[in-house]
Amino acid sequence: MTALKQFIGMFFLVLLVAGTPLMLYTANEEVQFEPDGMISHAVYLLESLAEGSLGTYYLGTTERSIADDILPFTVQSFQLLFTSVLIAVVGSLTFGLFFQRIRLVRIVQRMLDVIATIPDFILILFSIVLAVGFYKMTNVRIITLSPTSDASNNWFPTMVLALGPTIYLLRVVSMKYVQVCGEDYIATAVAKGMNVRHVQLHHVYKNIKPYFVADLKKAVAITIANLFIVEYSLNVVGLTRFIFSRSGYQFTAAVMGLLGIICLSIIVYFLMIAILYVFERSVIYK
Repeated sequence: MTALKQFIGMFFLVLLVAGTPLMLYTANEEVQFEPDGMISHAVYLLESLAEGSLGTYYLGTTERSIADDILPFTVQSFQLLFTSVLIAVVGSLTFGLFFQRIRLVRIVQRMLDVIATIPDFILILFSIVLAVGFYKMTNVRIITLSPTSDASNNWFPTMVLALGPTIYLLRVVSMKYVQVCGEDYIATAVAKGMNVRHVQLHHVYKNIKPYFVADLKKAVAITIANLFIVEYSLNVVGLTRFIFSRSGYQFTAAVMGLLGIICLSIIVYFLMIAILYVFERSVIYK
């Protein structure tokens, strides 16, 4: 029952967010507030849902059913989001925990600490500039910037999207690694002659995990925020296409897109928790 209430609250919050452009506008250099536009669109959407329809949206001059496109759009966004967060989780634990003792890894982490001071959208734009420069030098196209063409591949948007959460989680793991390794029980385990990998898995990882799981939500949120920029700038056919329609702002499509992205973020988070659980059962508690 609580989950149902949360979903209903989330739905009406999405309606409010999606309806803001319809309620607020400027006229005669003054900001006008008229909720009638949002209310009428919301009522139409609720009526469509009651009839078993998700409504329609315009793609160019063509009217399309949202129900026909929402599944492939959702699959594309899910693949992009899931793979990016998975790279962040695996990369941060691998290099921040198990390879922390390697000098080269520590040097790379210092470089990433500097990069972390740069906003994510700047890093995304810089990645696009590098891809364009690579094309000019090699004549190999790895991105598509034309608004009339879709992305030429999935790996480049995935790597760009994974950059932000990877840097964030890697900093979290590295910081907690230093703190945990300074504890007395770690010194005791090393003094008893325990293997380094055993100490990292059974002592360091177990104490880092609660902080890692807590910050995993923030990592997913970072990925979601960057998803809007990556899909739009790299022409990825995902759920954000409902929101950033080239045919103008469309309330119904925007609501469906936002709801889909929120649901995907929840699914991806719990999938990461499940993957960590399987990792523990197969490696630590085997």
